Amino acid sequence: MIVALAGHVDHGKTSLVRALTGVDTDRLAEEKRRALTIDLGFAYADIGGRRIGFVDVPGHHRFIQNMVAGIAGRQHALLVVAADDGVMPQSREHLQILRLLGVGAGVVAVNKTDRATAERVAEVVQEVQALAAGTFLEDAPVVPLSCRTGTGLDPLRAHLAAASEAPEVKTPSAFRLAIDRAFALRGSGLVVTGTVAGGRVATDDRLALARSGKPVRVRGLRVQDAPAAVAAEGDRAAVNLGGASSADTGRGDWLLDPEMLLPVRQFALRLAVLADFPRRIRHGAPVHVYHATSHSQGRLLLQGSAPVAPGESALLDLACDRPLLVKVGDRVVLRDQDLARTLGGGRVVDVAPWRRRRQPRRLARLEAVRPDDAAATLGALGGLQPVPAATFRQHWNLPREALAALVEGQGLWQHDDHLLHPALADETVAALRAALAAHHRAHPESAGLAAVDLAAAAANGDAVAPMLAALVDGGELRLGNGRYALPDHRARVPPAVLRTFEAVREHLDSTQPRSLGDIAKRLGRPYDDLEHAMRALPAFGLAVRISPNRYYLPQRLAELAGAATRLDAKGPFSVRQFRDSTGVGRNVVIEVLEHFDAAGYTRRQGDNRNVVGSWAECSPRMG
Repeated sequence: MIVALAGHVDHGKTSLVRALTGVDTDRLAEEKRRALTIDLGFAYADIGGRRIGFVDVPGHHRFIQNMVAGIAGRQHALLVVAADDGVMPQSREHLQILRLLGVGAGVVAVNKTDRATAERVAEVVQEVQALAAGTFLEDAPVVPLSCRTGTGLDPLRAHLAAASEAPEVKTPSAFRLAIDRAFALRGSGLVVTGTVAGGRVATDDRLALARSGKPVRVRGLRVQDAPAAVAAEGDRAAVNLGGASSADTGRGDWLLDPEMLLPVRQFALRLAVLADFPRRIRHGAPVHVYHATSHSQGRLLLQGSAPVAPGESALLDLACDRPLLVKVGDRVVLRDQDLARTLGGGRVVDVAPWRRRRQPRRLARLEAVRPDDAAATLGALGGLQPVPAATFRQHWNLPREALAALVEGQGLWQHDDHLLHPALADETVAALRAALAAHHRAHPESAGLAAVDLAAAAANGDAVAPMLAALVDGGELRLGNGRYALPDHRARVPPAVLRTFEAVREHLDSTQPRSLGDIAKRLGRPYDDLEHAMRALPAFGLAVRISPNRYYLPQRLAELAGAATRLDAKGPFSVRQFRDSTGVGRNVVIEVLEHFDAAGYTRRQGDNRNVVGSWAECSPRMG
C-alpha cells in the first residue's frame, strides 16, 4: 500500500513520515536549510507485517505542482492537521485535490498535540470532521498524535496495517508508469521511479518513453524499495532501463506499452468546478493543467455560451500548450492562472482529434462515455457509429485481451477493425438490401450502386462502409468495378456495349493488349468515338481500364497478378524482374504495376514492389 500525505505547510508531514519509517524525506540541501519540503520524498516501512510506502508532498501553495505529482487514485490518504494551527488553506486545497484525483480512502492525523491543550485538540478534531463532511474522509478515523512524544503513533500504525490488508481491485489495462524521478545509477544506468498507473511490467519487457518515443528494455525492478520480478498497478516502482539515459526523460514523462503511445494537446473533459471557487468559468479561461506528474498550461473551451458556475459540472474541451499522455478515464486537476488556486478537475472522456467540436454527432458520442465503464461505453458508442477497435483500445489504454473480452461481453458485431452494436448492423444491412433491390428493379441494365449512393440510402451513413465490406466477404453482395449488387443480379448489357466488346475482344485478349490508338486504326474507327464507347466496358465487368489508353480482359490481368504473387514469394521485385517473368514490354509493365499500386494490390518502396493485397479483394476495384 502507498500512503500519500497531504496538509498545510509546517503541519508536520515530514516529521510524521520520519517517526513512522525512520527516514528523513527532505533530501535536498535547500529543504534542510529552510526546513521546508519542496519536492516529493519517499520512505518505506514494514508495519503490521505489510510493506507500506509513504509519499511526502510539499505543503506550501507555491509547490502545488509537486504535490499533485505525488498523488495517484489508488493511494491511501494521510491528511495531517496541526493541533495548534487547526485547518488551514492548504488543508482544504489538498483535500480537494485528493478528491479530484479519485483517492477513495484515508485517515486524518491531528499532529503536534504536545503543543496544544486537550480542549484545543478536541476543537481541531471537530474542525477536521467538518472539513471532511461529504468527502471520502467523512467516516475516516481522526488520530490525535505527537511525533515528538510518540503519543498516538501506535493507533495510526494499527489503522495503516488494517487498511493495507484490504484487497486491491485491478482494472485490465496496458502498462504505464508516471515518471517522477529519473537518474543514472553507477553500474546500472538509467533508473526511473513512479507509481504504476495501469497494467504490469516484468524484467525484459519492451517499453517506450513517451516524451522521446525511444524504445527501452526493462533490466531490473524494485517495488516498494525491494527487489521484485513484477510491478503492477498501484505499486511504487523503480525501473532500471536499457536503451536510454537520464537526458532522455524526467518528471512528467511516461514509461508505457509502445502501442499506447499517443500524446495529445486537446481532449474532452467532464469538469467539476469546486463549490467554493469565487467566480464562474468562462470560455477561453486560462488554466494550469495537472495530469499525474505532468503539467501544462491550457484554455477551457466551453460547449455552450453560458459560463459554468461554482459547484456545477460541464462537458468541455481542453486545449493544452504541450502534449499530455492522457487516456479516457484519467483525472486532471485544474488551477486558475489568475487566482493561483484550484478551480476544479474532472475525468477525460475523449482524446480523439476534432474538426468541429460542437458537431451534434460528436456531442452525442461524448455524452455516451462512462469513464468508469469501458464495456458500457463501447456498447453505447457501437450503437451510434462504427468504433475502430484499435483506436478504442489505445484511447482507453486496454490490452488486446481486455478489448476482446469487452467485445464478447457486449455481443458486438465485428469486421476487421470495426465494431458495431448488432441493432445498428442489422438496421444497416436491411437498408442496403432494400436500396439495392429497388435499384435493380428500376434499372435492370445497371451493374449496381456505388458506396456513396448506398451511404445516402442508410440512416447511419458511417455504418455503410464496414457493412458493405462484410457483406461482400460473406458472399451476400457482389462488388464489381466499384458497384455493389445483390448476388443474383446480372446487369443487362446494352446491345451497343456488346457490339463494342465483340469488336475489340481479340485485340484485348493478350497479356500485352494493343493500345486504343492501335485498335482504332485496325478497326478503322475514329479514336474519340472508340475511346468513348470503350468507357462502358468496365461497368459491366467486360474489361479493365489500366490507363487512359489501354484496357485488359479481367482474366489476362489476373494472369499478371499471379506472376506478381510468384515473384513476391521470393521477396520484393523490380520492374525489370516483372518484365522478364511476363514477357511484357517495359512501358506496358509500368502501366500494369502502377495500376496494381493504385488498387492496393502492390506497394512500391523505392525501385521495388511487394504484394500487399488479396487479388480477390483488389480485382473488383480495378475497373
